[in-house]
Amino acid sequence: MTVAKTKQRVAKATYDKAGLVNSTGFSTTQRAILNIVLDDGKEYSLDEAKNLIKKFKGGI
Repeated sequence: MTVAKTKQRVAKATYDKAGLVNSTGFSTTQRAILNIVLDDGKEYSLDEAKNLIKKFKGGI
């Protein structure tokens, strides 16, 4: 007997710039960085936002 494996595609939650910049899940400094690096009208997952913060800090 074979068992078919099913893959579930889980959609990651995404947030716009204002939602992330006003989030209490980031420090004041991180929110300031997000305000600089995020584009208006585009949505980002939390992982994308965190990676952009790391990338920005790497250039400092």
